[in-house]
Amino acid sequence: MADKLTRKENREQKIAARPIRSFSIARVYLNVLGRPSTIPTAYRFLFTVIKNYLGTQFFQKWGIYKIPVVKVDHPLDKKIPFTPEKVDTYMDFVNLFLRPLSMLIKRFGGHKAAKTCNEWFGQLTNIYREAGRMYRNTLSTMERPDYKDNFHFRIIHAWDPHLLCVPSLHIAIIVYCFSFYKAKFKELGFSEAECFQKNTELYNDAIAIAESVLYVKQHSVNCIPAALYMITKLYPTLFTPNDATNFINDMFLSAPTVAPKDRDAIKEHISFMYERFLLEGYAADDWRDPVIRWIGEYDAKKEATAALEAEIAEEK
Repeated sequence: MADKLTRKENREQKIAARPIRSFSIARVYLNVLGRPSTIPTAYRFLFTVIKNYLGTQFFQKWGIYKIPVVKVDHPLDKKIPFTPEKVDTYMDFVNLFLRPLSMLIKRFGGHKAAKTCNEWFGQLTNIYREAGRMYRNTLSTMERPDYKDNFHFRIIHAWDPHLLCVPSLHIAIIVYCFSFYKAKFKELGFSEAECFQKNTELYNDAIAIAESVLYVKQHSVNCIPAALYMITKLYPTLFTPNDATNFINDMFLSAPTVAPKDRDAIKEHISFMYERFLLEGYAADDWRDPVIRWIGEYDAKKEATAALEAEIAEEK
């Protein structure tokens, strides 16, 4: 018995020492889609994604839906150079939330990890559903390069008509991801050292993905604050205004292709918009209200003209 316990402890220690990136996501697909206790939650999630992400966009593209579409470009977007090689990071956002599940399945077994899998996909379903409520009110888009020289970009252009910019689901999911697992690791009894290691890894990967949505021109700087605000309103105990402020401040700490003054301006704008949504949202019955008001009044052309006039005045 002692030998078995020792082997079990050694196994857990080896798993605890591994970075999250070392765990295969295939384990999640095999367990979640092949286990009776998780199949219902998984398929509810897939149905919600199809309905609120793919369905909304393609029905609009095919003319079935007639939802207003607003361009949400901001002059600060041009300060961030289009960087195609960042697309690998951008596409990693699904792996970001699957790898921790893989680690938990490997560590505790599929049966015990099923509860966490159901909890995660249940909340992820809610995030897609809530974002879908916003999209059905107003669709949003921005200019993106017609770049298809990379396999990932060909997939993006084929399956993303680019009408769901505000709020950015990419941002909403990654910030909820590190917030969810931060609480979950502690709940599962991980040591402080392991929590720090794994939380730091997830957080740093989330920051890189957040920056990538701007580098590959899938989102505007206007898309990020709406997503941060949405998660704060939906999960106020997991993702607080202080967490949002720290996240914004930690973006672009290393960005050699973006001028320092532009980095500061980008973060100031995201912070300003987040705080605006948050303040207006305190008295709102529906978290969407301040976002709907803002997007209903937004004029990308006026923003661009005002920015150009400000630059001319500064040069004089």
